[in-house]
Amino acid sequence: MKHFFITLYLLGISLFSSAQQEEKAALLITHYGSSDPQTRALTLDVVTREAQEAFPQFTVREAYISPIVRKRLAKEGVYKDSPTDALLKLRAEGYRTIYVQSTTLIEGSEMTSVRRDADKLRPFFKEIKVGNPLLYSVEDCEKVIGILTAEQPEKKEDIVYVGHGNQLPSTATYAMLDFMMKAHGLKNFHVSTIEGYPTLDATLLQLKETRPKSVTLVPLLLVCGNHTKEDIAGVWKTELEKQGYQVNVRMQGVGENKAIRQLYMEHIKAMLKD
Repeated sequence: MKHFFITLYLLGISLFSSAQQEEKAALLITHYGSSDPQTRALTLDVVTREAQEAFPQFTVREAYISPIVRKRLAKEGVYKDSPTDALLKLRAEGYRTIYVQSTTLIEGSEMTSVRRDADKLRPFFKEIKVGNPLLYSVEDCEKVIGILTAEQPEKKEDIVYVGHGNQLPSTATYAMLDFMMKAHGLKNFHVSTIEGYPTLDATLLQLKETRPKSVTLVPLLLVCGNHTKEDIAGVWKTELEKQGYQVNVRMQGVGENKAIRQLYMEHIKAMLKD
């Protein structure tokens, strides 16, 4: 109920202010979020800053999708808006056209949440456009593969990119990435997931075919957070070592790669042209 009245209040202000201000446009960058300050500084903050530099004609704001992350940060005195709250504030400030770009990797539950928030508030704006996640089209996947495989593995080394994954149809994106790598002859590169498909067991079967001496695990995640430390550098590393492999873990999210961040900027450009 409290949120309902806040919404009415903000919209009341916006209706009054919009009559007095010229039309303004804003770019909203939505991240899943991170409670680790170093991680934010290396990835999320950089994406938001680069978006402002690439699109100086817009006011750029950011929002965190995860309520859990927002609550953790609030306890530390760091406050991040949800996508809904960020949109309401922009409307109250007189912005009528909003472009929303999420830094999610696939069309999963977080991306669905962002689209739902935009749809919910669309009647209060002249226009709201939502850009696509990093791995949306076949062309996107081709570009990402080119970036991920630019550095070739050492002799007798395989590289396994580990994404989050889910139990939704969108987890097939990771299987497509893996298949496309093999189709390009990149048999020493693999894509697997923590909670979706391909599974660790499926990847172990592939490793038996390529027979590497060492395996390097790389997070296919925007940020290097708990999943990297607990799952990839913990459970996955331990299981691979049990199988007799020498295991290295690259503690770096793909959001630290400038070429990956540039793809998000390209998605924004495509959204503006659409």
